[in-house]
Amino acid sequence: MNTITSAVPDQLAQHDLSKREPDVKKSELGQDEFLKLMLTQIKYQDPMKPMENGEFIGQMAQFSTVSGIEKMNTSIESLSSAYGSSQTLQASQLIGREVLLADNTLELKDSDSGAGGRFDLDASSGAVTVDVMDPGGSLVRRISLGQQAAGSHDFHWNGRDDNGDPVAAGSYTAVITAEGSNGDDVALPVLVARLVGSVEFDPDGLVTLATDTGDTFTLSDIRQIRDSRSTAE
Repeated sequence: MNTITSAVPDQLAQHDLSKREPDVKKSELGQDEFLKLMLTQIKYQDPMKPMENGEFIGQMAQFSTVSGIEKMNTSIESLSSAYGSSQTLQASQLIGREVLLADNTLELKDSDSGAGGRFDLDASSGAVTVDVMDPGGSLVRRISLGQQAAGSHDFHWNGRDDNGDPVAAGSYTAVITAEGSNGDDVALPVLVARLVGSVEFDPDGLVTLATDTGDTFTLSDIRQIRDSRSTAE
């Protein structure tokens, strides 16, 4: 009588299939699975057709790349979390502080406090002028700052017109011009003072600051943080 030999390997026959945990399907190949697959391929390769060196090196490079990318992603996530925490701390410390933003709108609360800001000169100028315009575009006050050297300069408007009379509270526009080397007037960007009133945080980690006048901006918009207004007229 012929004996039928089982086709099931010994190690499989000795294992109780009923005790095996169900396989968990994965949508991605992890590092451990990749390494096991590569070692299995080497173990069971055809001795007559061994794996070429180039193929082996290529698979090792793939494994190294996968490992490096996962480590880099972890580092980026940690860096992003630390950056968000740092932004939150910096923003919260600005509440009640005065900052300078790129804007030419002067917010006049009253003539006692006035309004002001800053401008930058790339080169010295023989004459710098600050014109304060009302919402209708009419000139309210012209402030002559005279000759100014290259660099940053603060300006302050006391909230009065050219006759010395106080003007109504509201929004005004500052236009700053500097006399160039050829005698032509050059318009300069204006940085205005704003008081930070509150800080908002959205779910994506973006920090938004709000001023006492209702304007909103981000930390990257700030050009300078100041303790008090300039007293220059």
